[in-house]
Amino acid sequence: MTAVSPKVEPRHLRLLAAVYVRQSTPQQLQNNQESTRRQYGLADRARRMGWPETAVRVIDDDLGMSGASCENRTGFQRLVAAIGMGEVGIVLVTEVSRLSRLNSDWHRVIELCAVFRTLIADEDGVYDPQNPNDRLLLGVKGTLFAAELHVLQARMRGALTSKAERGELAVALPVGYRRRPDGVVVQDPDDAVRLAIAAVFERFAALGNARAVLRHFVENGLMVPRLVQARPEMGRIVWERPVYRMFHRMLANPAYAGTFVYGRCRGEITAADPPVATTRRLPPEEWSTVIEGVYPGYISHGTFLANRQKLRANRYNFAAKGRGAAREGAALLQGLAHCGRCGRQMGVSYGRQQPRYECRFAQTHRAEPMCQSFIADAIDGVVVRAFLDAVRPAGLEATLVALRELGRERGEADRLWRLRLERARYEARLAQRQYDAVDPDNRLVARELERRWEAALAEAERLAEEYERLRQTELRPLDDLEAGEVRRLASDLPALWHADTTTPVDRKRLLRLVVASVAVTVGSGRSGAEVHVLWSGGARTTYRVDSPDMGRHLRTGTHALDAIRALSSRMPDHRVAAELTAGGLRTRRGKPWTAIRVASMRRQHGIPTACPADTGGRVSRADGFIPARVAARRLGITLGAIRIWAHRGVLACDQSRAAAKLWIRLGEGDVRRVAGAADTRGMERVRDAASRCGTSVDAIWERVRRGEFDACRAPRGPGQWEWWLSPRPPQLAPTDAHLPTAGKADA
Repeated sequence: MTAVSPKVEPRHLRLLAAVYVRQSTPQQLQNNQESTRRQYGLADRARRMGWPETAVRVIDDDLGMSGASCENRTGFQRLVAAIGMGEVGIVLVTEVSRLSRLNSDWHRVIELCAVFRTLIADEDGVYDPQNPNDRLLLGVKGTLFAAELHVLQARMRGALTSKAERGELAVALPVGYRRRPDGVVVQDPDDAVRLAIAAVFERFAALGNARAVLRHFVENGLMVPRLVQARPEMGRIVWERPVYRMFHRMLANPAYAGTFVYGRCRGEITAADPPVATTRRLPPEEWSTVIEGVYPGYISHGTFLANRQKLRANRYNFAAKGRGAAREGAALLQGLAHCGRCGRQMGVSYGRQQPRYECRFAQTHRAEPMCQSFIADAIDGVVVRAFLDAVRPAGLEATLVALRELGRERGEADRLWRLRLERARYEARLAQRQYDAVDPDNRLVARELERRWEAALAEAERLAEEYERLRQTELRPLDDLEAGEVRRLASDLPALWHADTTTPVDRKRLLRLVVASVAVTVGSGRSGAEVHVLWSGGARTTYRVDSPDMGRHLRTGTHALDAIRALSSRMPDHRVAAELTAGGLRTRRGKPWTAIRVASMRRQHGIPTACPADTGGRVSRADGFIPARVAARRLGITLGAIRIWAHRGVLACDQSRAAAKLWIRLGEGDVRRVAGAADTRGMERVRDAASRCGTSVDAIWERVRRGEFDACRAPRGPGQWEWWLSPRPPQLAPTDAHLPTAGKADA
């Protein structure tokens, strides 16, 4: 080992000798120090092989890093970069697995060393990657070490899985549990911790919503324990203000049900450059190991599964086909109302003057018309009356339950406060004992301990004052007057339902206790809707809901509908809108009529139009207008010429808006005028009319557009045409366009 190998040439000695040092884990670095010492000793071997002290470079950036990948191994990347720049003559390692246990990385190093004639040395000898035999041996060693890593990982994974299948694997415990020195898991000995965790599950069972549990803790000024999982305070309990994720983690953790679970997450590789490793949480049915009764549970395993299902059903997007959590809002059947036609859950729309239940699936996902919708108040009223009739016999039982629930809730909150106050007083006494135990002459330490003692006393005094204030209001037991009021309200459920203190969330929770779902089927027109109620016990009842009177101030007036019917028989929608607006009519919300509003009103009231936007295969509309392309084909000219003639007023045209479809009126007389077959005797040319009137040609064409002249096209020579003008006789206004006079608004 100390002899100089004949493979070491003078050119190698002029370059660097790189000593690569790596330990796989921080635990190996701390416990297997002999291996680290042997790797650092390779620097002496390089000097004995002829390299000067200044040419020996130790690369130890990757201590505590695994060789399974080159990612994040800065030392390995520095070494490869130095080899690629031709700066390294030899790389020294105790074994080639120190460089890499990944075949792809190892063979790239061999290729790079072969190109730049860099030697590789381990405890068995010196290898020249340019030599086929040495290269084969290095490749075999790398393959063996990569296979060894796989065997080691499989062995450790198998042992870990076997231990997990027995429920004996020591995993991280959530707050509320402690592991004794003998490995047995017990509930936390702190009464305050156990009571706080039990209160979370009890409140969730009563409220059914994690955010409602959060509001309960915040309103009562309660704190939540947290177990410190990192050093130097690992294992210590700290009390913090509650946040939503604390309660969600508790409710979704199977350990609180006494269940040991292994394999809740799965590592996945996402295609990227470089690939990204991500961790995905698996649903309970995909957990690899589930063993019940391993820990002392706060709840049962069945309750845990029910809580998970309830959390999933509370999602805002109803992805799990659940009812969703009861939330603020006037619509009481939110999450309960289903479409009687397609069976999907109906959403709630608050964008109109009254809330509505709407089935928007087809509209949202398929771009089809909305399935159905109905006024929420009408359906809610029927279901609420049925609910109150159904639960009226349970009035006495509801009284007792309400009293017990109020008393237990206040008692638990009071106990949590007393434990919190007791803990603060203990902290103050502990700070006092620490202050008393210090040497009075050591003022540097005494001042800090005195400050801590004063802070602990101030915190205990603040908590005592806050507890006394709450005890006089929220936490005190019900007196006789309050108990009597509860009995009266509980026995009179309608009064309790309509009380000002009862929120929409409370009403929704009461409904969900006895109503499983409500199917709504809206009839055609204004025939109302059928409401099918499925009760929690499996019974079904059907009710009829009439379409509510929305109020005449919100309806389109009869005179406006009559005008739309009359005008739609001979006009397109945009001209109907113009006539209505000109006649002083407005929509039910006081807005001017537009083509879209006229079309909507026609669809709503089943009013046909004789001039649709698409003639459906017919050549012309009822008012005689045809598409511009059809007119161009009949006249044998281009579409551009048709547009110019329509712009100049030669042909009567109709267009709802700029860039919309152009319609042309093309009668027999119009065909003769523009085809050159009209008699132009007694007419004058456009330029002659402009000269006679002392104006421009454009001004004359403007008068043509206003209908003062008829324009006729006549040949002037071979391939040349000119326009002649004939005064148009005045026409009476049409008698069928009568509308109400201006000032009459649509109520």
